[in-house]
Amino acid sequence: MTAPQTTAALDRAHLALSVPLVAVLGLQLLEPAHPEAGVRLPVSGLTGNGAGSAHASALVGALELAAYLALAPSLTADEHAVPHVVALQLLGAAPAGVWVEATADLDRREPRTATLSAVARLGDDLVARARITMSVVPWS
Repeated sequence: MTAPQTTAALDRAHLALSVPLVAVLGLQLLEPAHPEAGVRLPVSGLTGNGAGSAHASALVGALELAAYLALAPSLTADEHAVPHVVALQLLGAAPAGVWVEATADLDRREPRTATLSAVARLGDDLVARARITMSVVPWS
């Protein structure tokens, strides 16, 4: 387990969680003291696909947020990051009524970009994975 995040890092994570789309999807931190650990997505309501499993767009939202949270500790106070390329692979179904866990790893950090690998799991089963490239931009 890593040391708890600084107040600034936790504030950044809570700001990301307050984005209206994130809030509507019901995304929650896996470990509140460690936002970089990832998020969980409930498969219900808006996150469903109408056929009894998670909607791909909801999974992308969870994976993008997990990637941002994994990258956030490496951002300076005057930097922000936004995804500009997301390559998604859907690997399995997540049925209604479950929670999917999304985690990410920072693979490479450059001055203006970052590349991350993210996965969505239901227990030991992979539901989706993504390769996400983020642009590092000025915090405004």
